[in-house]
Amino acid sequence: MSKSFFLWASGILIFLAGSGLWAWNRFGPSTDRHYPESTKDFPVATTIDSSSNACDLVVRRYRQIGSEMQFELAANVGGLAPYHIELTQSGKVQKFADVPHRYGTWLTLPQVDLNAGEASIKVISLGQPGCETTASFNFDEAIKKEIPDISQWIRHGSKDNWLDVRPVLKDGKLFLKDFANYQDGRTKVVMIDGIGVNGLENGVEVRPGYLYSITARWIDAPYNDWWNEMKNRSLRQQNIWISGRVSEQTKSALTRINIPDWFAPPRGLNVTFDTKFPEFEPVKNKIVAQFRLNDYVPAENYYKRGIGYLFNTEKEYPPSKLHYTATPNYFADQDDKWFSQLSKQEVESRAGVPGFGVYALDFEFWNQKYSPDVKQRLFWFASVIKKNHPQMYLMDYWGGGAYTNPHINTVGGAKPADFYKDYQEPKSNNTNFDVMPSGESLRTVFNTVPIDVYSKSMFPMDEKGNSPNNFVLLSATHSQRINQQIPYQKNNKFIFYGWNKYQPLYKDPINPWNYQLTSPKGELIMNQLELMPASQALSLSLFSLVLFDGYYLWQDSAPVGKDPNAYKLSKDSWGWGYEWHAADGKTPESEVGKNMTSGAPMYWDFPTEYYMLGNWMAKQVEDVITGGVVKDLAFKSNGGWKQPKKEQALLAIEHKEPFITSVVNGKQIAVLAVDCFQSPNANKVVQVRLPDGTETSIELYGNWPSLYRGTLK
Repeated sequence: MSKSFFLWASGILIFLAGSGLWAWNRFGPSTDRHYPESTKDFPVATTIDSSSNACDLVVRRYRQIGSEMQFELAANVGGLAPYHIELTQSGKVQKFADVPHRYGTWLTLPQVDLNAGEASIKVISLGQPGCETTASFNFDEAIKKEIPDISQWIRHGSKDNWLDVRPVLKDGKLFLKDFANYQDGRTKVVMIDGIGVNGLENGVEVRPGYLYSITARWIDAPYNDWWNEMKNRSLRQQNIWISGRVSEQTKSALTRINIPDWFAPPRGLNVTFDTKFPEFEPVKNKIVAQFRLNDYVPAENYYKRGIGYLFNTEKEYPPSKLHYTATPNYFADQDDKWFSQLSKQEVESRAGVPGFGVYALDFEFWNQKYSPDVKQRLFWFASVIKKNHPQMYLMDYWGGGAYTNPHINTVGGAKPADFYKDYQEPKSNNTNFDVMPSGESLRTVFNTVPIDVYSKSMFPMDEKGNSPNNFVLLSATHSQRINQQIPYQKNNKFIFYGWNKYQPLYKDPINPWNYQLTSPKGELIMNQLELMPASQALSLSLFSLVLFDGYYLWQDSAPVGKDPNAYKLSKDSWGWGYEWHAADGKTPESEVGKNMTSGAPMYWDFPTEYYMLGNWMAKQVEDVITGGVVKDLAFKSNGGWKQPKKEQALLAIEHKEPFITSVVNGKQIAVLAVDCFQSPNANKVVQVRLPDGTETSIELYGNWPSLYRGTLK
């Protein structure tokens, strides 16, 4: 063989080996790889004295957050906490007894009284006598009061070195700032309300009166490879509400229906809308189906606060006041093959359903596109229910309505332009509604059309920080608008069917949630699913009630009590499990929940609070939306007017524009608008043209919906 051949062959082998190595590093497993935190950007403490030869205890670095001081401790042994702490400055000594500390956090002193300049900290281990150290640090008095008093804000979610977001007041402006600024060399993406942001470690200006969901993700690959479960991925979420009046900053011919001054999410984990909201009747002719969440609050409180239907477990009420979703356990978790072999008599004998007000089918073990045999039997099943309960709102959530949500987006999903034609000839995209050989069809048995508005993944992300979740509202709006135009559905109800969380699809890493227990005292950490942004919850609620016929908000737990310590720990529990860190460093986990008197919430359910807020806000325009006509509005963009088109929801998706619509009832008008794509702290003033020709302005903050009402000429 020639020399040139060997050179050629060697080159090919080197290329293939290099390509294989690149692919392995890019896509291969790295979950066991360790990425140490980089703390070089934090100031270094200077060791003054140490008697810690047995444990090598040392204060490495520190950070100041308002009047709070945090110190990075290091030692060569464990079991040193809790600590006795002494701060000394100019002869003045402050003492802190039994200060807890655990791995993954810095030792924290929430409220220190220091002046500008040098001070010292003495750390004395109570877990190992004789282990102590003293170090000096500098205190900046200029930032001592930049964090608002804790009574002015609420935060729940993770609590460790990875993410530490707090409000900051500076020069009369309000900011959110991540004081942790955790860096370990991996790709890091931070989002507020599901939109990528930069510079949170320096502060991002925001407005008071709103709740912000901050998520941070780390991956040792490009962010859009988040789907790859073999990569080393981490996740944190913190949710922060900042008190303050939500005020209109733009003059308008319309009156804004603002978030009311009395509204605030609960400081604890239990929802409070069931006691703190004013009483109001459900919005006329709308479906609002929710769950009772607190076992100490009577169901009556919910019915008196705009909710039409509660879950089947409220046995003191007739079925017509209740809702139910039939899951696979209705058929003992049998699959669709089993169902397809039943006789008509066997199917009909299983349809003895009570006369619920709202009834949804969710046989999620079946293929969503039903086979002819399944379709026929489901028709028999639903026909009996409809015949027995003609007033029931009957729907198939799993199989969907005639037109199912195509989940349109510009980040890898279905393209909006492909659906313009649906407005020229509205028709079903769901074979479940095809006419069967028998001449029968599911289109004749279901009278309610649900559209899935579950939260979507927050990747892939485009250059503007948008991800599939930003498109959920408008894709659902498009879908229901087509459903409304399909002739055999014209008398149906059209609703959003939602959940308050994101169901991970890619074996996502844990989302640790922190619980501060008081008996026994300590920190409990458990895994929770990501909660949807409050802005999205409010949008879905308002759009479902103003433009359509309401919503069904699913819950995954029974009503709970308000014992903050009522958590039962078990090594056999589902999922990732838990971590228990006793404040005294020794109380065993078997003591947790030992004296529980009732259950406790597993997370801060602010999304449901904002769904209810949307319900109340829709009530303020009830006279307009009852019997009103929906009309999208022209708006000004880049100096020119954009006239509304039938496919307006799709155009808003394609061009990432505001979606501005209205309901007109005689001389009364309600205007509903949202910008799903702008930065979460951006404020946009948009000029709109009302149906009577009046031109006025509306304001769109972040991804929050804006609701106005007014009188036409």
